[in-house]
Amino acid sequence: MRLCPSVEGSGSPLITHRIGVEVCLARQGSNFHKCHRCVYRGQPANWEPESPPLAMVTTRDAFEQRDIEVKTIEIPRAVKQPNKHPASVVRGKSAAKNASQAAS
Repeated sequence: MRLCPSVEGSGSPLITHRIGVEVCLARQGSNFHKCHRCVYRGQPANWEPESPPLAMVTTRDAFEQRDIEVKTIEIPRAVKQPNKHPASVVRGKSAAKNASQAAS
């Protein structure tokens, strides 16, 4: 497996892929847009660089148990205010229209 692209002498690319040797050689043969800077460009299938292109990243098991201090906090809840207007009062444009008609 090869890391594509494996850029020599500069910062590692933002996006890389693990690909097989066959895919790497096929991409080189079709002028893949990332091959021009790759250390594997023009090398035989069994060639390996002197040092690995990038260090492997160690990861933790997703279900690994850890001792973490947990702090519980109280979240204040909004208190529902009583309705200031009785349900029989109509609001909006029709209420204003009714009020103006009642006043006349």
